[in-house]
This record gives sequence, C-alpha cells and structure tokens, in this order.
Amino acid sequence: MKKNLIIISLIIIVLILSGLIIFNSVKSQNSVSALSCIAPSSAQTTVDDLNLSHHHLTSIGSHIYDQTNVTQLNLSYNQIRNLPTQMGNMINIRSLNLSHNQLQGNLIGQICNMPLRTLDASNNQLTGIPSQISSLSYLQSLNLSNNKITTLPSQIFLMTNLKELNLSGNPLSKSQVNELKNKLIHTKITLT
Repeated sequence: MKKNLIIISLIIIVLILSGLIIFNSVKSQNSVSALSCIAPSSAQTTVDDLNLSHHHLTSIGSHIYDQTNVTQLNLSYNQIRNLPTQMGNMINIRSLNLSHNQLQGNLIGQICNMPLRTLDASNNQLTGIPSQISSLSYLQSLNLSNNKITTLPSQIFLMTNLKELNLSGNPLSKSQVNELKNKLIHTKITLT
C-alpha cells in the first residue's frame, strides 16, 4: 500500500514539474466527458507535443486552446464527435491526428487556420471536408480514409504541396476518382 502511494506521489510530482497536469472528468465506466489542461505560463513555451490519444475523451475542454505553442496534437482513439471552432486558435499546429474518433459531418473549416503539414482524420464518420482546405498551403499528407465522404470540394485540386492523399474506404464516384488522378498528378493517391 505504501509503495503504491509513493509511486503515485512521484508521478504527481513529475507531472507538476513538467508544467502540465491533465485532469480527466470521468463519467460512467471510464468514459471521459471533458478535458481540462492547466499549464503555468512558463510551460506554454515548452510544450510542443500534446498526446491525448486513448483517453476515452468525448469532447475537448476549452483550456486546451491556451496551448498555443503546441505543434503536434494527437487526439486519436477517443470518442470525440465534434470539434469546437476554437481549435482554429491553435495556430502553430503542424501535425493533427484526429483518427479513430466518431467525428461526424464536415470537418470544421477552422482547422484551415493551422499551418498543418500532416492531417489524419481517418476512421471517423466524416461526410465532407471544408472548401477552405486549399488554404492549407503547407499540407503534405492528408489521410481521410474510412469515412463517409462522397464528394470533394474543387479547391482540393489547388493543393500543390500535397504529396499523399488517402481516401480509401470512402464512397467516391468513379468520375471523382478519375478527376483526382488527372489533376493531382504529383500526389500519391490511395483509394483502396
């Protein structure tokens, strides 16, 4: 018992010293309804990789948006259904992993405020992507596989820096597939 208490105390001390404490509010049976991040101002300049995968999150708490220096955000393998528009405030994110959640509808346009190089929104229930997608001028890898996307905005053809596009597992028409292949000739496109 004392050994477990000492281990827990050491873990808490390490978290406090690292400047970031993550609290998960537990609903029933380990289902998390919100996330709060509390970080002192000195930690905001040092945290650049925020990994919140596998936390059973169903929503994202507002304190995460204070982490403006984060360059990599991993929210994969949670139960998130919607992304708040405030995510657009995280203007330094270069890598965003939203895979294996329950995102529905269109991906929010506010992610286009981020200087993303990699975006993984695979294995969700997305039906579309925003027309502002072309403003992600630095985006090199876009994984939208295993969603419910039936149409793509024409602006996707303006993405000249896009090196990899994975759309496998989406019910796209043959004409859209052919148009992708003809217009994004320098992009590796995965459709199966």
